[in-house]
Amino acid sequence: MMRFVSRPRLTTDRTIRFLILIALIVAMSGVAERRAAASGQQTITYRASAENFPNPERGFYIQRAPIWRNGERIPLTRNDLLRARGQGISMVRTYYLLEPYRNQPLPQSVIDYLQADFATAREAGVKIVLRFSYNFGIGEPDAPPERVLQHIDQLKPVIRSNADVIAFMEAGFIGAWGEWHNSTNNLIGSSGVNDNTRVITSRLLAALPPERAIAVRTPRYKQQLTGDETPLTAQEAYRNTPKARLGAHNDCLLASRNDWGTYWPSDDESIARQKRFLQQDNLFLPQGGETCNDNEEAQPYIGCANALNELAMMRWSTINSGYHPGVLQRWRDEGCYDDIARRLGYRFRLIDAAIPRSALSGAPFSVTVRMTNEGFARPYNPRGLELVLRYTVNGAITRMPVGAGDIRLLLPGPGETKTLTLTAQLPARLATGDYEALLNLPDPASSLNTRPEYSIRLANEGVWEPSTGYNRLLATVTVRNGMFLPVIVR
Repeated sequence: MMRFVSRPRLTTDRTIRFLILIALIVAMSGVAERRAAASGQQTITYRASAENFPNPERGFYIQRAPIWRNGERIPLTRNDLLRARGQGISMVRTYYLLEPYRNQPLPQSVIDYLQADFATAREAGVKIVLRFSYNFGIGEPDAPPERVLQHIDQLKPVIRSNADVIAFMEAGFIGAWGEWHNSTNNLIGSSGVNDNTRVITSRLLAALPPERAIAVRTPRYKQQLTGDETPLTAQEAYRNTPKARLGAHNDCLLASRNDWGTYWPSDDESIARQKRFLQQDNLFLPQGGETCNDNEEAQPYIGCANALNELAMMRWSTINSGYHPGVLQRWRDEGCYDDIARRLGYRFRLIDAAIPRSALSGAPFSVTVRMTNEGFARPYNPRGLELVLRYTVNGAITRMPVGAGDIRLLLPGPGETKTLTLTAQLPARLATGDYEALLNLPDPASSLNTRPEYSIRLANEGVWEPSTGYNRLLATVTVRNGMFLPVIVR
């Protein structure tokens, strides 16, 4: 007789336990897959470049005076600015003389003229160091304080709407050449700033967006305006305070022992103290200006050895390429001109990088790079930092912001080398396949964010892409699907 034995069915509880076990196996498989992806690193070593090339908001600048004496107007031209870029220059100082308007409001034609110049600069891929003045020489009049304030208020809308192409603004308006001395309307006192100076400075700071700096003529002026003789710290930097936004311009670098009044009082101890102030303050702010003298008084200072030391000590970002011709020729003759051109501002260079060979969509992706800054300074305006993956099948781009806090503090300062771990989150639906890895340091302004002229180029051979503004990391990463991983149950 045949007997049939029934087998018990899986209970609901056992079914649930079985499903949980399957889920754990899937999860553990995913962890193993992620660990495997992270462990397969490729190390890339990069070659240094000695080329001088344009980079945003740094280097030698050209000077143009679009509104000249008696209202003569010579607008910026695209071809002129492109020629400058071809010579490694990315900045123009625009010297707007408001001589005809000392005693009247600015006409709309001046505002329209400024707007056209800003548009030309943007089209050509350069940035502007902006200055306004009422005269071009000692003894010539400036404007009454109420007129200056009126003009600043009139200029505010066009300045704010074009701040993307303003690197920084020199305070201007006051005294001879707008250099804050010899005012005919008591806009500044003989011993420093006065109430008129303070009101004008406050109105200028309000005219610019908070992420832009205003450079004043001497460190003592800044100290008097802020009531603080201590330089900026990293904790104080990049805030909307006068201390964090007042930078420096020295229009008589190396002209004499005290740079023709830039440092005062001018005893040795006071000069050394003011230079130490700038050395720290300019870690976070622009330092610009020009040389102005090559006579006997300047000879002990304008030689290459001392010039390189001063430019490095005070963290210079930009300097006039056209003045003083005697000083510039001395630098060429002694062989340091090209070195200065390369080192003004920042000059970031990759040393090496550790890059995963594979990654999972939807998972964190990390690249470790060693980077050095061979320049005199660091970027003084906000800057983006992105890891970029480019799909080798169709060239599709995935841009991924990285870095916590202000990127200007994350990147190496002048003379520093840093190891940076850059981590981004890969999109969950990133297609499976091979991707080129790239690094992008774009301008954060929406109008410039995809413009290669406004992205930072690294000082390495074979990494820069002029058509995109990306820096190639010279590595390929294989992306696999991180959402649905295969599970084998035996």
